[in-house]
Amino acid sequence: MKGNFLLSLHSLLRTIILLGFSSYIVFLTKTNALQYYLAPRMMIYVKVAAVALYVIACFQGYSAIRIYRGKQVACDCEHPVPKSAIRSMLSYGLLILPLLVGFCLPNAALGSAIASAKGMNLSTVKQERPKSSVGTVSSPVVIPAAAGTARTNAEIEQMFHDDWEKVSSQIGMNLYKKDLIVVKPSLYKEILSSIDLFKNNFIDKKIEISGFVYREENMKSSEFVVGRFVINCCSADAMPYGAMIDFPEAQNYPKDAWVKVTGTVESGSYNGKDIFMIKADQIEKIAAPDAPYLHANYDPLKELD
Repeated sequence: MKGNFLLSLHSLLRTIILLGFSSYIVFLTKTNALQYYLAPRMMIYVKVAAVALYVIACFQGYSAIRIYRGKQVACDCEHPVPKSAIRSMLSYGLLILPLLVGFCLPNAALGSAIASAKGMNLSTVKQERPKSSVGTVSSPVVIPAAAGTARTNAEIEQMFHDDWEKVSSQIGMNLYKKDLIVVKPSLYKEILSSIDLFKNNFIDKKIEISGFVYREENMKSSEFVVGRFVINCCSADAMPYGAMIDFPEAQNYPKDAWVKVTGTVESGSYNGKDIFMIKADQIEKIAAPDAPYLHANYDPLKELD
């Protein structure tokens, strides 16, 4: 009888743990907090897993009742009673602890602390690229044009020619033709990468970008970075991307504050790397977006307008 009670107790504990994980996923879904941990394309799999966990929990609960009543369980196999109470407590504790942490701690978006640990990406140009692969980065293509004269499509194509980064070339040509470059959330990383790759072509172009304020100790008092986190699968692979801002009153904007910056593109350097920076004309404090993370765009050309 004692053996049946212990087996029933173990099945009951497994039932509670499985229901806990299933309920936690439902809780994150209902509170719209699942986005803090997963990319949208991965959420469906986690939701299906919640259903599967619930079904398994029901079977474990049914087994606990049958074992307690001294009846054979459906699987018709032996379940030896664990002999070590300490080992059982440690095993179940390792499963219960993350549930308690998940339910008790508030859900929060990644910010400056994680960006500092991972390293803010200000330059995406790979140093190992052949020098001849990008004319505007290592050997600028100078195409003279009379003041006030628009460049032809052929001239623009030559300015943004790149055998390695054809998608960035297409994005760059699209951006170059705009009076104001708006760094859209759906193309955040891609737009910043294209501007960085062809930075010489975008000097003095007007630009608008939004994100959280990131600052490092060795930055000038007039500098900070506007950044966003981009995730592929989940928050574990989140990487911060941003642009350096130059503004006389930069110190008025604390770390992790959300801002919208309007200014012009200029060339600059940081930590020995050539980067583009934004000479800000206007900075506006904004509310943090409902969806704090951005997601990898696997077909960015469809987003161009």
